[in-house]
Amino acid sequence: MTSLFFLGKTLLTVCLYIVILRLWMQRVRVNYYNPFTQLIVRITQPIIGPLRRVIPSIGRFDTATWLVLYLIALLKIIFIFSLGTTAPIWNVDYLLIALLAIVQAVGTLLFWLLLFRAILSWIMALSQRPSYADDLLAQLTEPLIAPIRRIIPPIGMIDLSFMVVVFILFFLNMLASEVFGLLWIIL
Repeated sequence: MTSLFFLGKTLLTVCLYIVILRLWMQRVRVNYYNPFTQLIVRITQPIIGPLRRVIPSIGRFDTATWLVLYLIALLKIIFIFSLGTTAPIWNVDYLLIALLAIVQAVGTLLFWLLLFRAILSWIMALSQRPSYADDLLAQLTEPLIAPIRRIIPPIGMIDLSFMVVVFILFFLNMLASEVFGLLWIIL
């Protein structure tokens, strides 16, 4: 039963990450012709494309994609509580907990994007060749790093803005863990 719980929770979390990536890529307007961008669009298009015909966007707010993100988070919460605990299969509180799951997934995804960008920047510094992945990671994380870089400029070859953003993410994660307790941990 534990392996099924792990598998289901991981698959639903990866689905959350993919939809969050699509929304984030739309927001920061990454290069649409990047192969990694195309991959995310192709994975999500079979669900979001038909839904956009029924649920139009409101200005720049992609209503259909946000709805898919929320429904996946709600499905994850129902899965966790129905399989992982003795809680009822449905509870009205799940509607709010799904929002919490989205917030946690965004924070975790940002951490991993920053980590991959830092590691890839070291590798790219050695190879001196541009990379599609490095380009995409820079476009996704630069809106978070640039404001901090204005306050704390790079010292020689060392950019402390990455560490500051990661420190803020760790702090917010610990704060959420204190506020929400076990609920934050099981999400």
